[in-house]
Amino acid sequence: MRNRKAFAIMILALAISCMFTACGLFDKDEDQGKEPAVSEVTPTPEPTSVPEPTPTIAPDAQTSIYQSSDKAISMKLPDATWGNKIDEADMYSFESPEQGKILITHGAGEEDMSVAVLPSTQDMAVSLEQAADLVQGTDFEIQDYSATDVNGVNVYSYVTKMLNTEKSGGYAYVVNKVFANADEYYTIVGSVKTEDALAGIKGAVESFAIVGNSSLKNAAPGSSAGAGEETGDNGAAGADGQDADGSDAQGSEGQGSDSQGSGGSGTGIMNGGFSDAQLTDTSQTRTIYRNSDGAPLVITPNGNGGWVDSSGNTYEFANDEDVYDQDGVDYYYHGEAADVYYMPVE
Repeated sequence: MRNRKAFAIMILALAISCMFTACGLFDKDEDQGKEPAVSEVTPTPEPTSVPEPTPTIAPDAQTSIYQSSDKAISMKLPDATWGNKIDEADMYSFESPEQGKILITHGAGEEDMSVAVLPSTQDMAVSLEQAADLVQGTDFEIQDYSATDVNGVNVYSYVTKMLNTEKSGGYAYVVNKVFANADEYYTIVGSVKTEDALAGIKGAVESFAIVGNSSLKNAAPGSSAGAGEETGDNGAAGADGQDADGSDAQGSEGQGSDSQGSGGSGTGIMNGGFSDAQLTDTSQTRTIYRNSDGAPLVITPNGNGGWVDSSGNTYEFANDEDVYDQDGVDYYYHGEAADVYYMPVE
């Protein structure tokens, strides 16, 4: 009995001791008039954001064939600095900040043809410039005028040299090309800022192709080859086989389907006009083969994620090997660039 009482007293003493010890732990800072200590967390500094560098466009990085969204026309733009600005029914435009602009317009039907004023003679070309309050010989002069009949289509070509660049808005030349018959017309106008840009814009105008249904389709040099008969002020084609506007007469044998007029250079475009870098870069050119007969074909990016050929036909890659054109014709891709297509045949 005595031991049990002593044990109970010891348990009570331990309980009281623990209680006071706990109170001391929790109230120590309050007894000293201090707030409980709070550990500070040092924030992790955020990394300094570095602005992404603005890419510099390399003019010769890519030469793209642009096809309109309505699949009516296509054009091989001079270089990667050119971009599409307008893509609407019957009107398309392109611009390069340093080189100039290209505007394509289309008209068809009785109403459009009744108001169309076409440069059917050199005098009419002069009159069209004078209508913009320009004086011949002082503000401008017409160069390399030609009027050609191609497969029953009238083709008018000339270059307007701007002598007064203040009146022309800073443009040094205007390259003009018109395709017309009794039912419809296409006009291509390339406004050129510098002498260096003239050849490239001429080449772009000459690459114009009519892809959709049109009675003018076979007359556009980019659409098909056809020999023209000179009927305009400058008479027949020159002895060197060039048209009066300085471009190569089309349909000349021995040139091959990939040679085009260069718009005044007097020579055919070798290797499709591609640079050495483009000929070996599969991101810029590719050679594909038609499965039915193995016929090769060169295609280039169209800027919209697809591929096109020189006539504006579109191609889509189903995978790394199989390719289909807009009509469902199947092709095979071996992973080759355009240099394979242009290798000499031994």
